[in-house]
Amino acid sequence: MQNTKTFTGYDTVIDLSDDDAEITHVGRGTPCGEYLRRYWQPIYLEDQLDDLPKLIKVLGEELVLFRDKSGDTGLLHKHCAHRGASLEYGIIADHGLVCCYHGWNFAVDGSLIKAGSEPENSPIHKKVVQGAYPTHEFGGIIFAYLGPTESIPAFPVFDTLEDKNLERIPFVVTTHCNWLQVFENTQDPIHVLHLHARSSGVQFGVASGVDQIIDYENTPLGMINVQTRQVEDHVWVRTTETILPNMNQGGAIWEEAESEKFFQRSAFTRWMVPVDNFETMTIGWRIFSKELDPRDQGDRKKIGVEAIDFVGQTKDERGYEESQRYPGDYEAQVSQRPIAIHKMENPAMSDRGVMKVRRLLRNQIRALKGKQEPSQYIQNGRGTISTYQQDTVVRAVLDEENKQSYSKALVKHILNSKDETEEKRRADLELHCRELLSKLN
Repeated sequence: MQNTKTFTGYDTVIDLSDDDAEITHVGRGTPCGEYLRRYWQPIYLEDQLDDLPKLIKVLGEELVLFRDKSGDTGLLHKHCAHRGASLEYGIIADHGLVCCYHGWNFAVDGSLIKAGSEPENSPIHKKVVQGAYPTHEFGGIIFAYLGPTESIPAFPVFDTLEDKNLERIPFVVTTHCNWLQVFENTQDPIHVLHLHARSSGVQFGVASGVDQIIDYENTPLGMINVQTRQVEDHVWVRTTETILPNMNQGGAIWEEAESEKFFQRSAFTRWMVPVDNFETMTIGWRIFSKELDPRDQGDRKKIGVEAIDFVGQTKDERGYEESQRYPGDYEAQVSQRPIAIHKMENPAMSDRGVMKVRRLLRNQIRALKGKQEPSQYIQNGRGTISTYQQDTVVRAVLDEENKQSYSKALVKHILNSKDETEEKRRADLELHCRELLSKLN
């Protein structure tokens, strides 16, 4: 007879009242929302912006994005400061945007150019200002800064985005859950082994399904996870990077670790930007080169608005039954509830990376609550920001102890090479790896 004591459904308490608001809620005035507002955030693809204003939502705020006839981009509060009509129905002007209701013309910085039928000498022109945020366009993506005006940081350019020989295609996809569920997935390397190889069949490279040694390291920008695999007669060390507050870089999608390479860089650079507490847009670039995609498995035609060229990232790319049979990141993340309830989880050793991400975020958020502004990214001597995502593959067969020693020394070298050029970092890493292997063999 079956032991009914193992059935605990009725006795299991399901308490959804605590959704860890400190690191999940993103509205203005919330601890996490204020932290995210201290950084430039990508909000829209340039190609999406045409001759009409666009109503968008970012960090819980309804905003209107537009490009005026002079080519300047503006981001204004949705409701006109005059009588509250939505500026999504505004008229694009030579300079700024004109409210359809009474013809008030606001510049991209929110200043009032003309108050409709009011006389030009009316004091209303100096009195009224429409809420506005600064924007910056880079690489086909529009960024905005939604934080305090007195502390606008310099726009950051990361070293992985300075190579002119790489092809970068902008994309944006929506995930219908809290931003943290999407972001912390970047530091959950064990899910690659199960979700993307064993549960759903091989969704990325075959080599990704090989058992790995996993470690984690802090970086000046956040953290990396270190994945070390023995793939036949090659040792592959991948570092996947989390850049605070909400950015991620990852390696080649279909890496098979079948030939030597040193300091191969990112195949995607992306941000997980909260739309609100229950929706996230992942926006950034898919990056292509012969080295990153030697078999031409990437499909450039599948990259853009609500489209990316690897499986399981969007709601409508597959039918429900197929997504049940072959779930991807989207299904795993969204199915954790609109906001995952952390107190109901049972974290294990394999969740160290996720716990570390949450801890790093919490520390930054609490420091800001204590009036300590978060530090901005430090530029290297070339005016860019050094990053730490990479793949290195060497021809070697190592036991578990030597693999660990090798990967730790490799990562230490990478972290210490931040002030060098990309070419020197790569050349020095190859030399360093050769020396390491000669000592281990």
